[in-house]
Amino acid sequence: MEKNTSKPELFEQFLAEKSNAAELNQLFDYFGHADQQELEDLIGTELEKDAGAAHVNEQEHRLETIHSKLAKQLFIKPEGKLIKMIRSTGIIKIAATILVFVSIGLIIYKFLNPPHQFVSSSAIATLHFDGKKATLGIAKNGVIYQQHGIQISKKADGSIVYMALNADSATASRLNTLETPNGGAYKITLGDGSIVMLNAGSKLIFPTDFRGSERKVFVQGEAFFNVAKNPNKPFIVAVGGSEIKVLGTQFNVSSYPETEGIEATLLEGSIQFSNSSGQVILKPNQQVLAGYSRLDVRNVSAEDFNAWTRGEFLFNDVPLAVVMQKLARWYNVEVDLATLPTKNLYIKISRKADIDEVLENISKATGNKFDLNANKIVLEE
Repeated sequence: MEKNTSKPELFEQFLAEKSNAAELNQLFDYFGHADQQELEDLIGTELEKDAGAAHVNEQEHRLETIHSKLAKQLFIKPEGKLIKMIRSTGIIKIAATILVFVSIGLIIYKFLNPPHQFVSSSAIATLHFDGKKATLGIAKNGVIYQQHGIQISKKADGSIVYMALNADSATASRLNTLETPNGGAYKITLGDGSIVMLNAGSKLIFPTDFRGSERKVFVQGEAFFNVAKNPNKPFIVAVGGSEIKVLGTQFNVSSYPETEGIEATLLEGSIQFSNSSGQVILKPNQQVLAGYSRLDVRNVSAEDFNAWTRGEFLFNDVPLAVVMQKLARWYNVEVDLATLPTKNLYIKISRKADIDEVLENISKATGNKFDLNANKIVLEE
């Protein structure tokens, strides 16, 4: 068969299941002899027919159709007439061609319609310490810094452990900053053994070592604390003009814009929350909402508010605008809050899920169609 023979018509008839025996024989013989560029052009021509489709899912469906029809014809039962023709041209060569088609098709599809990327459940953070700066997401496991009485080690799970080894008072009191970008999260074990997990778009400021009568850190954004018990040295979290004082406990604190103030939720133990409006002591499964001239306590399911530490979004009667702000931060995209309907949402979503899947689930739950357009979550008409 001459390679300059027109092939798109043969291929189109094949996909439409309108080929006769002679046309099938001609097409499969071509498959066995064509080079990669010819096959790529043939696949590309078929995909381009759907280039104007309203949704890229239609192009993906087209690719699946091409693949399924090839597989159906090439791996037909032995008693079928076509199997003799295939064996005559070489089953191994045809099977290899199938793999080429699948690979090329996927490459072209992904090139024409790149998936919405996100960095989820990724241990990504920047650490400022001892006058230095380190990007922790790319650091190797083991000791990554040891000098001036400071030892910083990275564990296999991606978290870091901070230790002060015979550091002098000046070094011990020096403040360090751990900062996560949108789409990242990070866990750190402080010098006293307390564990802090920092959510996306957040910041933790802490001393190299805790000396003196208290252990004090500063937080912006959201963090979950598992504080090591030390009755003689209370742990204090300073956040947005307020302070949380604990001896040993687990709690979540959030000061994101959508929180409209500070939100502290107690999982176990007890905490004392204080600001200019007053002071309250929380019990497990209680939450304080603090803002200007406001200090409200309510009973909640604390597990709902630290679900993010388990790799989940758990929204229980949460305003859609708040949900979208959290998703936008995690997936590092934008959202037009002004266009969102006034609704509350009940939904549980994995933080490892692709953003398209998440928006599809939210669309089903709300009855509104949400999509990602130019890195922005939009409400479709």
